Amino acid sequence: MKYVLLALFVLIAIAYVVAIPVDESVVGDSVDNFHPSDDQEILKKLLLKKLLLKKKLLLG
Repeated sequence: MKYVLLALFVLIAIAYVVAIPVDESVVGDSVDNFHPSDDQEILKKLLLKKLLLKKKLLLG
């Protein structure tokens, strides 16, 4: 009897999870998009790369 109730509970839990609608916009909103056409962003990333490389060379 214990296993029947456990199996029923698992099946209900799986059905509940499958029934939840997927909101795909939540994943897309949290990502910071990088636009290569933006010159300032490219310069910032290059400067950051140079600083990290210089720090690596000084420490290593």
